[in-house]
Amino acid sequence: MESFTMYRFIARSSAPIQYFEADAKRLLKIIGKDATAPGIITQQQLAGAITAIEAAIAQEEQAREEARQAAAEGGAPAAHAETAHDSTQDDEPVALRHRALPLLQLLRAAQQAQEDVIWESR
Repeated sequence: MESFTMYRFIARSSAPIQYFEADAKRLLKIIGKDATAPGIITQQQLAGAITAIEAAIAQEEQAREEARQAAAEGGAPAAHAETAHDSTQDDEPVALRHRALPLLQLLRAAQQAQEDVIWESR
């Protein structure tokens, strides 16, 4: 049986949230943190962490939009267009905006409460 490592982010003012290891490491990398657990995002680092995640979201959305525009300009072959129906939606990875939302909410709550955020792995 395969086991999965989970990362849990904790702030006193909020309920803890959990991410699978790959998602947690991606988010921690975005904010400039080493994913070694346990770790801390201090009160002083919260604004920068929030800004970094928001910038990464904007960058990903811009890249997705540019890819959509390039595909539309290139035109899809008729045979491909008929078979493509909704399968592209299922094949797309979860957008960073959706993946990061719980962590952004936790970081903002911690910032408002002037407290640190810690993470641990399980």
